[in-house]
Amino acid sequence: MSLLDAAIAVSGLLLAVAVALTGWRMLRGPGIADRAVAMDLLGLLAVSATALAALASGHLALLDVALGLGLVGFVGAVGVAAFIARASRPPEARDD
Repeated sequence: MSLLDAAIAVSGLLLAVAVALTGWRMLRGPGIADRAVAMDLLGLLAVSATALAALASGHLALLDVALGLGLVGFVGAVGVAAFIARASRPPEARDD
């Protein structure tokens, strides 16, 4: 086992722990904002896992997948933030 293989294995283990802890925060978060941040972090961890898979397998096409995941995660985070901002306004200030 080379040093690169060991680093990939350790990184995969750390990513798995981060996904588990983030999933816990997403399920048990005290508020909607905590859950939204956890969802955004899960997207970031998915991008990291895809980039790690690209490094481990040598398939550079997975980097395109990681880029696509990052873009979709960003758009999703903006949408959730807009939903939270709209829901937190008082009813008389809403424009719907």
